[in-house]
Amino acid sequence: MKQKPYRFFLYLLVEGVNIIILILPYKISVFLGGLCGVLAYATLVKYKNITIDNLRSVFAHEKSEREIRQIAKDVFRNIGITATECLSLRKLTKKKILKLVKEKNFSTIKRVLSEGKGIIVITSHLGNWEISSVYGVATGYDVTVIARRIYYPYYNKFLVRLRSSKSVKTLYRDDKRVIRKSLEVLKSGGILGIAPDQDVDSVDGVFVDFFGKKAYTPTGPVNLAMLSGAPMVPAFTVRKNGRLHLFVEEPIYVEKGSNKKESIIKYTQKWSDVVEKYIRMYPSQWMWMHRRWKTQQSKLGKEGS
Repeated sequence: MKQKPYRFFLYLLVEGVNIIILILPYKISVFLGGLCGVLAYATLVKYKNITIDNLRSVFAHEKSEREIRQIAKDVFRNIGITATECLSLRKLTKKKILKLVKEKNFSTIKRVLSEGKGIIVITSHLGNWEISSVYGVATGYDVTVIARRIYYPYYNKFLVRLRSSKSVKTLYRDDKRVIRKSLEVLKSGGILGIAPDQDVDSVDGVFVDFFGKKAYTPTGPVNLAMLSGAPMVPAFTVRKNGRLHLFVEEPIYVEKGSNKKESIIKYTQKWSDVVEKYIRMYPSQWMWMHRRWKTQQSKLGKEGS
């Protein structure tokens, strides 16, 4: 893939900003991150419009135009804060991370791990999804995430380095051995984190209901659950009352059934419903600038599996 020269200069800018964030007090850098997010809302018109259009398509009959635009603005603010929090990871001690996040039902993780088959944690690009895995490591668990490879090496190495600074391991979803490696993580009793809430037509998927519309959704989590016997556990880290809160839902145990394809659709719908529930509760914290419903059944020409 041909690399555009300006990306290297953007990478240097990110490295420079990261140094400043590591120097500044945490609360000040997070505040400034929110301001940068608001600035992005004002200047990145294309993504601002995508965000507003997506919000309208979902909440047109529930929220006013003014409310929708305020949510859109807060979406960008949240991303600015999230980015700053992630760039601050290297200076956050284990004690600070445990203090930063207030958990609810995290004991569910310990209980399910005691079953000996590992856990597939289903999260979403909601709130601060990266901090969830960092918190898991801080509490003493082995955490690996499946992530999209960023096809500009400097950016990719930078992000992986941030995760590895807190002992979070990364697998790439385009790795030919990703299934085998994922199963090894689960077999060893580890936690495998996945954020499969985006439309990616290059991976196997099925169409399920998401906010009342058919959305092409990855089947990887359910397939891994079927192969390993590990349950899927939805978990989300969101901002509430000025603090990060980690919510852990009850596990979803997958049964193959007589028709594998129907089972895949059934359980993909189950975890998607939980994701939708949390996005409805915290709409200003999800990445609405992603074209979640871009893949249509008529265009794809198949349901996927």
